[in-house]
Amino acid sequence: MIQCSIQACGEICQPALEKTNKDGKKFLSFTVKIPVSGFYGARADLFLSVSIDGDYSQIGKYSLGKKVSFKGKMIPRKYKGLVYYNVHCEDTILTADPECTPFITGTLDFKGKIGKIVQDLTDKKGRPFQAFSAFSSSKSGEEKEFIWIHFMNFHLTDKNRISPEQSVSIYGDFHFNVYNANINMECVVQDISLWEWRKKSSIDDK
Repeated sequence: MIQCSIQACGEICQPALEKTNKDGKKFLSFTVKIPVSGFYGARADLFLSVSIDGDYSQIGKYSLGKKVSFKGKMIPRKYKGLVYYNVHCEDTILTADPECTPFITGTLDFKGKIGKIVQDLTDKKGRPFQAFSAFSSSKSGEEKEFIWIHFMNFHLTDKNRISPEQSVSIYGDFHFNVYNANINMECVVQDISLWEWRKKSSIDDK
């Protein structure tokens, strides 16, 4: 399970369309583009699929090229090897200042499994921290898909020190990075604990 609370500003690169959910309720969906910078000058565009309650009469608010700012809940999904970032906004989407620099920031709730490598490191002041990657899995048809996130725990204690291949629940501040033209999620841990996957509570995630 990966779920994020976000605040963002970006440019609409695909105008709004009216759609209907499985309960028959109408909503608007459009795509927002946010440039992301990485190490060594790497850059790539992040695309968010944004939805908000509404109908055709409100489509004009979300025209191509318009810069908007918004808050919402973002849930990454992976399908056939590609990660899609779906955002649902419950509050008003605002028109942003044309000079506003696009950004995305927020917090992440994660439940999943740590990979086979956990690095025990020290920062420039000699303080210990751990760096590791962990994944959340879900089914796409008959295939399992895995989303990996890189974590850094700078609030390391004896109680929250983790080991490879443990299942964990993590809350922290996330950001996007670019490596080899690929956009990846990274997270600075604020809270981490062991977590037990139970089939009854989730049939998709582990």
